[in-house]
Amino acid sequence: MNRAGRILGISALGLFSFAFQVLPESPMQFELTSPSFKQNELLPDSTVLNALDCHGPNKSPALAWKNAPQGTKSFALILDDFEARGGDGFIHWAVYNIPASTTSLPENAGASEPDLAAGGRHAYNDFLKRNYGGPCPPEGAPHKYRFTIYAIDMPRIDDAGTPMTWRKLRFIIRDHVLGQASLTGLRGH
Repeated sequence: MNRAGRILGISALGLFSFAFQVLPESPMQFELTSPSFKQNELLPDSTVLNALDCHGPNKSPALAWKNAPQGTKSFALILDDFEARGGDGFIHWAVYNIPASTTSLPENAGASEPDLAAGGRHAYNDFLKRNYGGPCPPEGAPHKYRFTIYAIDMPRIDDAGTPMTWRKLRFIIRDHVLGQASLTGLRGH
């Protein structure tokens, strides 16, 4: 490389380095993880429904989240098979009023009905139950099961009156979501 090429290369490297140094730090990304499975990997057998033609333990997986947006006052959690029923989706688990101080749920947190031991309440899922209902897909390609945690700017959602369903919950929180993080696991039959 000639002298002009080396100077140009050094100058470009210097500008890149300078640009890197003056950019403000970006906030940490709101993230949902599980010790039981990774993004787009197979959900463990322990999560499979014990009903219909499936015979699993029906335990919700342990979940953890971090870097919730500033101003978060509570969380809502949804597990959906978003491609089921021709794209209409199927809600397997819906939880709301999870305290803002909570950053994880242990395995099988979804077993109790209607309240979670660590705080929070179950809404009715598409099995018409107020607890976790694991995957039990029809035969064929694996289905995608998406866990989504929503950071909400409301400390509590009033559930007096009509029963809380995911559709009602979605309507209530739609203008109150500060951020969301998802984790998708796969399960076939």
